[in-house]
Amino acid sequence: MMKLKRNYLFGTTILAGIVALSAPASAQTQNAEPSSATQVDEIVVTGSRIRRDPTTAPTPLIQVAREELLSAGQNTVIDYLAQIPALSNSQVPSDNTGSTLNAGGLAIANLRALGNSRTLTLVDGRRHVGSQQGTLSVSVNTIPRLLIQNIEIITGGASSIYGADAVAGVVNFQLRKDFEGLEIDSSYARITEKGRNDQYRISALIGQNFFDDRLNVYGFGEYERIPQVDSMDLKWIARGTALVGVDADPITASIGPAIDGVYDNMLFSGLYRLDRPRWGSTTLANAQQPSPTTNPNVPQANCTGVTAAACYSVDPSKTWWFDGTTARLANFGQRIGNTGSNRPLNIGGDGEPIGTFSQDDRLPRTDAYRFQVGSNFKVTNQISAYAEAKYTREDTYAVGQPTFFDFYLSDSIYGAGAAPVTYLSGGAPSNQSHGLRVSDNAFIPATLKAAIAANTVTNYGAPTLNASGQALAATAAPWARHTMFGPNRDQTNERELQRYVIGFKGDHGDIGFVKNVSWDLGYTYGRMDNLNNERGVDVQRLVFAADSVVDTLGLVNGRAGEVVCRVKLLNAQNPALTNAQTGAGGIRDYSNRAGQTAGTYGDVRARAEGRAAINECVPLNIFGKGNQSADALNYVDASVNVRQRNEQQDAVGSLSGQFWDFWGAGPIGVAIGAEWRKEFTQGIGRSADTGDRQLFLNTGPDFAPASYESKEFFSEVSLPLFRDSILGEYAELSGSYRYSDYTNVGNVDVYGVNLVYRPVRDISFKTSFNTSVRVPNLGELYSPYTQTFANNFTDPCSTSSINNASNSEYRTNRIANCTALAAAKNLTYDFAGATETRDDDYTPLYTSGIPGVNGGNPFLQPEESESFTFSTVFQPRFAPRLSVVLDYYEIEISNVIASVTAQTAANVCVNGSSLNAGACSTIFRENTPVANPGNNIDRSEAFKVGSGGPFGGFIQGAINYAKRTARGVDFTANYTIDTREAFSWNLGTFTNSLQGSWLIEQKQFNNIANPDDFTEYASTLQTGGSYPRVRFANTLTWMPNDALALTWTTDFQTSQDIYQYRTQISNIDDRPIEYLRTGNFIRNDFGVRYNVNDEVTVRAKVTNIFAEEPAPWLGNTLYSNFDPYGRRFNVSLNYRPW
Repeated sequence: MMKLKRNYLFGTTILAGIVALSAPASAQTQNAEPSSATQVDEIVVTGSRIRRDPTTAPTPLIQVAREELLSAGQNTVIDYLAQIPALSNSQVPSDNTGSTLNAGGLAIANLRALGNSRTLTLVDGRRHVGSQQGTLSVSVNTIPRLLIQNIEIITGGASSIYGADAVAGVVNFQLRKDFEGLEIDSSYARITEKGRNDQYRISALIGQNFFDDRLNVYGFGEYERIPQVDSMDLKWIARGTALVGVDADPITASIGPAIDGVYDNMLFSGLYRLDRPRWGSTTLANAQQPSPTTNPNVPQANCTGVTAAACYSVDPSKTWWFDGTTARLANFGQRIGNTGSNRPLNIGGDGEPIGTFSQDDRLPRTDAYRFQVGSNFKVTNQISAYAEAKYTREDTYAVGQPTFFDFYLSDSIYGAGAAPVTYLSGGAPSNQSHGLRVSDNAFIPATLKAAIAANTVTNYGAPTLNASGQALAATAAPWARHTMFGPNRDQTNERELQRYVIGFKGDHGDIGFVKNVSWDLGYTYGRMDNLNNERGVDVQRLVFAADSVVDTLGLVNGRAGEVVCRVKLLNAQNPALTNAQTGAGGIRDYSNRAGQTAGTYGDVRARAEGRAAINECVPLNIFGKGNQSADALNYVDASVNVRQRNEQQDAVGSLSGQFWDFWGAGPIGVAIGAEWRKEFTQGIGRSADTGDRQLFLNTGPDFAPASYESKEFFSEVSLPLFRDSILGEYAELSGSYRYSDYTNVGNVDVYGVNLVYRPVRDISFKTSFNTSVRVPNLGELYSPYTQTFANNFTDPCSTSSINNASNSEYRTNRIANCTALAAAKNLTYDFAGATETRDDDYTPLYTSGIPGVNGGNPFLQPEESESFTFSTVFQPRFAPRLSVVLDYYEIEISNVIASVTAQTAANVCVNGSSLNAGACSTIFRENTPVANPGNNIDRSEAFKVGSGGPFGGFIQGAINYAKRTARGVDFTANYTIDTREAFSWNLGTFTNSLQGSWLIEQKQFNNIANPDDFTEYASTLQTGGSYPRVRFANTLTWMPNDALALTWTTDFQTSQDIYQYRTQISNIDDRPIEYLRTGNFIRNDFGVRYNVNDEVTVRAKVTNIFAEEPAPWLGNTLYSNFDPYGRRFNVSLNYRPW
């Protein structure tokens, strides 16, 4: 971080040089302008606790006035903030829908795309309880919008002023004071272009003064309904567009050239997937003929057994579809894609739209109720008391990806001699693969049973350079796999938030030699309670219900020929619990529960949950959509209810004043204070609701109560250097310091130094250097391990991943590191694809999500950051209606705390010059020995990320990364033309406002083993974020008169790399070159505001009027920066009767 300190010295040196050079010019302006022209009332501004001239605010500041917020026509406050380039990666509700637990509907500010937790959100300069369990992140939806006076955004570190977490900056909502009157604001919005998603809101604010205006009391209330938006509501997703592999290149130069002039991937629309529809399709065991190695579209993957993944590639002659209770061969329509063994995409025919494959809802349904009351009372002329109380409730509902299962259909699924009992797979409780007997299943259509019984598999020999693999002798393979999406996984959040503030403040003027003495003593209590209901499936019950047979003798219910669950029939045949340890003569429990001896099986009836599952079992037809009875679905349904709580107590006292004006530059300002804060969190219910059940849900232990406290002391001083001097109009040096003692991480201290210089009235310069910290939150520290899944996992060690690595260095590193990982398990693979055969490649198949766990890390340390800024403010006298602000910033964060996904950890493990021990320790590869060494698929199965660890395939949580850096320039320009003054005819006024950001660099240093290894995010598109090089919003407002305003807003961002050009040099025919970037994105909005009279204002807006859409080659991933909702509109009415 020495670079930032040198930059600050450089910045102060520049200012010193400007001071010296500007002396003559300043002297000339002294005679032209009287000193009174620069006098401004001194007030408290954000970024400082000292009263000062607002034009000398020490830090870069973006201000949003109340009128701007209302006139913008955005449906929510976060929608408006996310248009500000510095906040463009803020979390909007669509970002976490279907992918994040307990976060439905949250809207969280994120400055500089450095993470939600690194932006401190305040209300009137005071802390606010976190809206998500275990965090301090504040959902700005809880801020009463009619009460907002303005929003001030500090775009630099500010921990020395406001405390921990202000690493990237501060967003401070300043509320209206002493409001008197009644104001009602209502809005209606159509939020998608397809036109069936309507949003409503009504807000009211009332206030009244009493006792000769000494007491003000106000009340606020709001109801808002935001509709549920699913994938098919978005036109660009509903089109079903994706890049599909159509050509595979030879894996080594010795086989053939990687560039053959045929694009490897092309764009198609109207796509469906056949391999995992709702309630399934069934594929008979098969093998696909491998292609010649000079054109290796289809790899060699022979079928070796019932549960071998390579046996079940969808195939027009092997894949069956269900119409009602009958089955037929699936209609593949126009089959799309030539690469891979499993090619499930088609246009027309059967299948599931690809837009709904990974996720259903894109925006949760929200019903919100928000209330706040408050008062301000002048106890004396110098002392005031204030109080406020807030209550909000937000109920959200969203559907994520459905449950998913594989059922292997075979009479031999249990092994030779095994009893014909329901087969519930072994291993982790999250396992989604199970078995069903074919011959006596009550729901498998007869035609499909016959096809399975007669099925044979033709495997193939190894292909050669110019010839496909040759067919071997056909062998009997009377088995199949039924792959399906089952019942939905949905989440309901009932989030309640309470916040109470009470305090006193005083303004005493001069006391002795101290002038403008003021103080503030306040206490804040906040509590967030969230009831999170997660619905999914009881896996044991699903398997019991699916394994249904015909009770020919009527043993279960006395009705011969009735379809019953097999376990009920077995229980009726043998009601005695004969051997709970081995299951001999009983009903075997194949679930391998904790404490069970390996190779033994308990009796399901030994457990209360098992007995209930048998007695209540209702047959479930899993073969085909629409065949499921309501009773059966209710039987397999499961839910987990978690009650979460955050509590925050915060007491702050501060005292400020001004000392003598020693040399005529202005008084010295001083502020001191102390703060005590306690944070508490807990989450209970998950453990009790899970009990002894196997659930397709995020199961795990409760979040035990956890807390920490801090005691903090802070001070600030401002030292005016000169005013109206030969050296310039004004200069000030200020500094701040904070010492904090935390009960969990110990002592930390931070400081800041700022210099402001205004050589002449027209221009001013500011530079600052600040250190900041972020203390790990309670969730990062103490979250218990809970079950989760890594979906769409790409193994970084697979031969194809290595050959398609984003740069040659990664490729080289992965070959060496993956070889070392495999050697530790006594395995060898051709990771580089160096040999002509693919038999020795590592080619894992991940057919469903990988189970693992999320959890905290109690050994985390605080993050530390340094930030440097240099600002120029230009307000020329020759153009009094023009203002230009340029803010240069640098931020460097070390010891970064980041939640690492399984995919990221797996990549980081092998991407560096050596194995990253920290990341590798969280990824677990299989411990299963190779079943068939001669089969490539079986050999690859032995090294997959899977169930090799104590919690499945991975532990996903937070660790201290090396560092992150960001550097860029924010720019703002405003200009107003009064046509009557400028052109002598009255067309009204035109105001143009430009606000943007130029991102010079944004680097993530994620390799602890190699701290200098970084990934450049600037001008790239990343999972969870968009980093355009330049983004700006330009608003042109025309006011032909005082009552009418017309606005045109253009939101522009430059194109971003999906893949960088240089990484494609070795394979320039991978895809058309335009598919490597997003393309520039421009959204245009048009709005109107009309003041009908002094009491009524009407606003209307058309957003994205030209219906711009994300680039179609982005697939179905929703990036909120690229407006996904199409053309839409909103109208609102503001009524002020008194």
